[in-house]
Amino acid sequence: MIKTLLSLVLVSTSLFAANTLHANTDSEGRLNEEYLTGNWHAQRATLEEEGYRYFAYYNTIASSNVSGGIDSGSDFAGDLFAGMQLDLDKIFGWEDWTFNLSGIERHGNSIDDHVGGIYSVMQLVGGQSSFLYGLSLEKTWANEKYAFKFGRITATDDFAGSPFYGYYLSNSINGQIRAVLFDGVMTSYPFAVWGARFQYTPSDNFRVRIGAYQLTEKMWNSEEHGTDFGSRGSDGLSLMTQLDWGWSWGGKPGHFSFGMNNVHFDMPNFNSDGVTENFIRYYVQLDQQITQETDASEQGLYLFGTLAYTDQEEAALVPMQSSFGAQYVGPFRGRAKDRLIFGTTYGDLSDDYADEQQAVGAGHPDYEWIFELGYRVQLTKYAYIQPDIQYVVQPGGTSDIDNATVVGVQLGVSF
Repeated sequence: MIKTLLSLVLVSTSLFAANTLHANTDSEGRLNEEYLTGNWHAQRATLEEEGYRYFAYYNTIASSNVSGGIDSGSDFAGDLFAGMQLDLDKIFGWEDWTFNLSGIERHGNSIDDHVGGIYSVMQLVGGQSSFLYGLSLEKTWANEKYAFKFGRITATDDFAGSPFYGYYLSNSINGQIRAVLFDGVMTSYPFAVWGARFQYTPSDNFRVRIGAYQLTEKMWNSEEHGTDFGSRGSDGLSLMTQLDWGWSWGGKPGHFSFGMNNVHFDMPNFNSDGVTENFIRYYVQLDQQITQETDASEQGLYLFGTLAYTDQEEAALVPMQSSFGAQYVGPFRGRAKDRLIFGTTYGDLSDDYADEQQAVGAGHPDYEWIFELGYRVQLTKYAYIQPDIQYVVQPGGTSDIDNATVVGVQLGVSF
């Protein structure tokens, strides 16, 4: 049954594509499509009207460590995310219910072993295998003022993230605030677990989210392919809370979030045989559009910043992390959807971790600092290419490894 579901998720969209791609015979028309496979002889729009939405996204990164680090090296990695979303109101008359089913296939390798850093320079790497990912139901009511989701999900679907973060190749920024994910206490893509999330949105400018997620030593096991549905007495619990505010400053949108991860799980301590049973990490994130090409335009300069902190250094690899980013949407005439990106992340490493490393002769790490510059060329509505360069200061947190320069390119396609 599980193999059937996974095959359905990863293959069904491709089968639709193979049967319908030939309909897009006009090249200019194809470039204006939302998806590479087009509208499937109008079947796609019809299916969505009937409650069936299919999706597939493929991203790949090729990177090379051209100087510094441990040694030179090049590699590539890819990630296919595909699935379906069913509107159960339209299909069965279940008012405001949605069913989500998705799967992931990851392949390739990273050059992280050549760089030697704490943060991965290729964000598509982690669990290189096939996974059953999302398997959940969501109910909304009162015009989506309230929403409740449960099933096989992860905290990264709803917490500590922003659309701005997805434009970076370094996982020090990409996805979620990375320090919150360190130490294995925030469940993340592509490793789904049992969980539930409640969301309260009393106004357009305010939202509260609360989530509870299973923590298990087996959740990172790629050999399970996302099909370990069991629970054990040794399992822990991650309780996520996040408050979101939004505003308009002179017609330019801004957002602020404050969040907390409260963990009940036996976390091994650095430099001792003890464990931390209760762990708390706080985080904040802020973004603001600074300039606009025209009134209400998405084109312009955006700034964002993040901070994550915990005082429990005995269990946290990176007790404090701060990131800053700047993005300009539409930097050149005629390139309204292109995006010039800059980002930097400073990660302060735990004193307890440093003492442990020093005890085994691995130096005394104190911080790692990442800088990244890239330019995303939006080739069509469904495809992009992004050349990128990263500079890693103190890979691994010590001066024992030379600062590394990494060049790369990321490509993505929506099917």
